[in-house]
Order: sequence, then structure tokens, then C-alpha cells
Amino acid sequence: METLRVKLNVPADGGVPAARKTFEEIADVHSDQAIFQVNRSRYVDEETWGFRIEHGAKRDAGFVRTTSPAAVERTMAEVAFGSFERRLDGG
Repeated sequence: METLRVKLNVPADGGVPAARKTFEEIADVHSDQAIFQVNRSRYVDEETWGFRIEHGAKRDAGFVRTTSPAAVERTMAEVAFGSFERRLDGG
């Protein structure tokens, strides 16, 4: 089984509280399907934060800057095409 990873990259000061809330919601819904991680970095700012989604050894990847759990889930489904169960409604 290939691993699906969801990383929320945020500024070192932990900014973007709405993104953290989205992360917690999506992690709760999909804890059995992916590994979730928050990366705080001084190289990330209010303009470059976002969710990086990786799948498998080849590291098929996607990136989305959103506070919509459904948008994160949609990217997860695109990256892990055929091996991921969508569970949220809406766009």
C-alpha cells in the first residue's frame, strides 16, 4: 500500500488559523487513509502557506492553498487517484 501524506506548511509563528482548523477537520475525517503533518517554517509566509499532498514512492504530488476541507480532499483524491475514498460533500 502506498502512503498518502498531507502536509500543512505554515509560517514559523503558526499563522493562518483557518488553515489549521481545516487541517484538523480533514485529518479527523481521513486519519485512516493518510499521514498528516504540520510544518512550520521561516521560509513560509502569509502568501506561500498551503497543503502539500504526496502519494507513493514516486511522490505524485499536489498543492492547494485553501481553507476548504472539501478542496483539500479533492486534491487528495486527484493525487491518490483510484485508491482514495472521498467522504466530504461540496466543493
